[in-house]
Amino acid sequence: MRRSSFLDTPPKLTGEIRRFCAAIAAAEPLFVKLVPFPGCEADSVANLPGQCARFGGTAVDGWRVVAWPRVMIQAERHMIWHSPKDEMIDVTPAGGGASTLFLPDPEAGAKPGPRRLPLVRDANLGRWIALAAEGREMDPEALRAFAEVVRARAKPTDPCHCGSGRQMRKCHPLR
Repeated sequence: MRRSSFLDTPPKLTGEIRRFCAAIAAAEPLFVKLVPFPGCEADSVANLPGQCARFGGTAVDGWRVVAWPRVMIQAERHMIWHSPKDEMIDVTPAGGGASTLFLPDPEAGAKPGPRRLPLVRDANLGRWIALAAEGREMDPEALRAFAEVVRARAKPTDPCHCGSGRQMRKCHPLR
């Protein structure tokens, strides 16, 4: 589950992202075209069987890699469409970008929940990641820890945490 609009497709593949991906799967991460198809919801695992039945092709299992610059990298289970024309396409609506960073991994379904890597030493971020790993992401304690991370790490020009797409200073300014 994506926790915040701070998490988005990284603009380029950095060494940190490559090392993070190598710890999850042997394949190389790749940027795939994002083309949300009509009728596709936010759950890629539910979207792809219908997509393949309608248009052919196959579903490719793996991880969608997102980053909160300077704070955290996260990989969430995701599936993309390998079209009959041999194109890799992400048909699931997500964010406003033109591409998705995808890490192919045929065993992603058997691996537990999202993977996260903090890029900063922050006790609240570590606590939130630990609580989220236990499935307690929405507990009051976890939400307080995440709010502290936002207060400490977010810039006024970052996208607002509510998901509106507006800058935080214009939507929900931190005081």
